[in-house]
Amino acid sequence: MRAYLLAVLVLWGLAPMALASHLHGRWIETKFRNLPTLPVYLVLMTGLVGLALAVLGPRMLWDGRWPGLATAAPGGIVLTEITWRADRYLLRKLGRRPGRPAPNTAQVVRQTRPVGIAARGPRPATAAQRTMPTNRWGKAERQREIYVGLPWLVAGAVLEELWYRGALGHLALSGIPLPVGVLLLAGTTAAFALSHLPFGWRQTAAKLPLSVLAITATLTTGTVLTAVIGHTLFNVRVWHLYQRTTAARAKAATG
Repeated sequence: MRAYLLAVLVLWGLAPMALASHLHGRWIETKFRNLPTLPVYLVLMTGLVGLALAVLGPRMLWDGRWPGLATAAPGGIVLTEITWRADRYLLRKLGRRPGRPAPNTAQVVRQTRPVGIAARGPRPATAAQRTMPTNRWGKAERQREIYVGLPWLVAGAVLEELWYRGALGHLALSGIPLPVGVLLLAGTTAAFALSHLPFGWRQTAAKLPLSVLAITATLTTGTVLTAVIGHTLFNVRVWHLYQRTTAARAKAATG
């Protein structure tokens, strides 16, 4: 039974954002149009973390080594500073080059290759099909997900670290061959960055340093608390940045 639960944890937990986005776009948003994807994602993550704690136990959060807990707070602050600078640097470097035309969104959507049942061939679209969410995050959806309250961002940071660095990191180091464990660590590191793909490739690439440094800090200190503190402070900075940006745009629009 434990083996089946571990399989569920790994298979379900490598792409929780994709699963939440699918559930939200296909079923939930059809009834609750103003509900963002983030609450659905956090519910799924809470279920994952709860199941992981039941299967793996509290040792997935701290391996008992000292002075891991004593270094968690200063380590988290250092982690925040480094990842914030790396994130800003990558976003600037990967930004649209001067003079490069903006992409034609309508053309991109038309050229998207259908998958799944839709790939079997063209079928007449019913009214229900035309109004069904496409499960693709356009500009409006991205803005709705970005401008959320600070508690949501804090909850997301805590749950993601408990899951990616806590549960999956513990699994990678618990009684499995070393090569498999290394591959699992690399996979979970990439999976965290790829969970930001709905916001675009720039955000995905910019979150890779956070993922790498968070797992490094967890392995070094022996506790996921370091990564939790670092990621939480990082998200607080993100929230403050969006608040300043929104206020500046509102002022420019009214001025």
